[in-house]
Order: sequence, then structure tokens, then C-alpha cells
Amino acid sequence: MNVFKGHLLVALLIWPLLVYPQPEPLKFGIVPQQSSSRLAEQWTPLMSYLSEQLGRPVRFLTAPDIPTFEQRVLAGQYDIAYMNPYHYVEFSKVPGYRAIAREQGKQIRGIVVVRENDTATQLSDLEGETLAFPAPAAFAATILVRAELERLGVSYTPKYVSSHDSVYLSVARGFVKAGGGIERTFSSALESGLEGARVLWRSPGYTPHAFAVHPDLSEGDKEKIADLLVGLSETEEGQGLLGGVTLKALVSASDSDWDDVRRLGLDFIEAEATP
Repeated sequence: MNVFKGHLLVALLIWPLLVYPQPEPLKFGIVPQQSSSRLAEQWTPLMSYLSEQLGRPVRFLTAPDIPTFEQRVLAGQYDIAYMNPYHYVEFSKVPGYRAIAREQGKQIRGIVVVRENDTATQLSDLEGETLAFPAPAAFAATILVRAELERLGVSYTPKYVSSHDSVYLSVARGFVKAGGGIERTFSSALESGLEGARVLWRSPGYTPHAFAVHPDLSEGDKEKIADLLVGLSETEEGQGLLGGVTLKALVSASDSDWDDVRRLGLDFIEAEATP
């Protein structure tokens, strides 16, 4: 009798799962501008919130480096992705990701950082030096910085170190003369204890990172996710979640928002950016 009751209990527990199968998790990919552990710490609370609101698991994912992230986005491995402006321009073509949100009133700028006590006052002072970059196709941290160096005729040796945090550490520890990054990740690194580095140069601003969805995602899911992201700034909880990923209020986005990046005509870097 006890055995029978045990089997009955198991059947009753399993039955709802058979009748109502659990939805597949949504895979949310974050561009690895910082270490995986740091990104997980920052983004997991937001994933938990989205899971609760959607009634469907949302899984945090990233990649060991930016080139690997690019490969995974190109292969369509993420249902939702947070990607840099150049990535969005490229991956809106193939496989066809579509932007749903971006930061309100924010522009992204490339920066060049040097050691705190470095005597450099302008980019020309970096002539002949080794400079650190996170990846060939990092839009602001690499592309905008390298374009300005080339415009000025400054010769240098690029060294790719996999993440923004690695750039800042390489500079602060004197492994390289200078490196490229962006204001958001540099501020985050300073808050996390980075010392001994300062900003030497800032680029003009462009439309920032995109929250974009895979073309196979249903319209219903796309709208729900967009509404949740845009609505974060309307509650104290949401504001805290945005602060945790060092973002300000989000607004709805359209594909044309990144036309300023398209006008730069960056196709020439595709061959170099391929891992």
C-alpha cells in the first residue's frame, strides 16, 4: 500500500509537467566587455526579474571574448542580445536581429586611457607605442580610437586583450602605454577598485548599444520584453536593476537609430574582425 501511495504521489507531481510542458528558456547574450564573473554579478538580477515577469526562464549568457560573442550572434545562438553599435549594424543584416531598446539620451564614446602619472597630453604622444584594445570589432573602444589614430597619422602596435577590464588593467600596471575603452566600463572599473589610470582622449558620440532580438522570436515575446525593458525606469526596483548594469533609463528603439553608425562606412574592418 505504501509503495502504491508513493507511485501515486510521483505520478501526481509529474502529471502537471506532462500536461503543461515548461517553456524553453530565453537565451540573453551580453557582449563580454568585462569578465564573465563580473557580468554575471551585474546582469543576473535583471534576468531573474525578466523571468518572473515573463513566466518563462531567461538565461544569462556571454562569451569568453568578443570575437567568440560575434560568432555566436552570427549563428543566432541568442534570443536577445546586448551588443555594441557596430555589431548591431552588422547583425541586423545577417541573421537579422532587430533592436527593441537603447539607453535614453545617451551616446557612446571611445576613450583612450593612460597611466595616471603618464606625461602624455594628446594622441600624438602615443607614437610608436603598443596600445591595448578589447577586440578588432569593438566599436567605440577599438574602431573609433583606431580611426582617429590613423587620421592623425600616429603609428602604433595594437594588442588585443579580450575585454575592457583587461585593457584598463594592462594600462594601470604599465604593460602597455595606453588602451581603448568606453566611459561606462571605465567608470565601472574605477568603482570596482581600478587605480592608476586616467582618460587621455574622448571621441565624438554615437548611438549606444542595442538590446536586440532574434528574428525568430515571436512578436508577442518581442513586445513583452521591449515593454519590460522600457518600463524599468518607472519603478524603484527597475531603477535598481538598471543601476546594477550601469545603465540609465531605456527607450524603445528602431533600426534607423543606428544610421549614424552606418554612415561611417565600416565595412573595411570585416576581414580583420573575423576570428
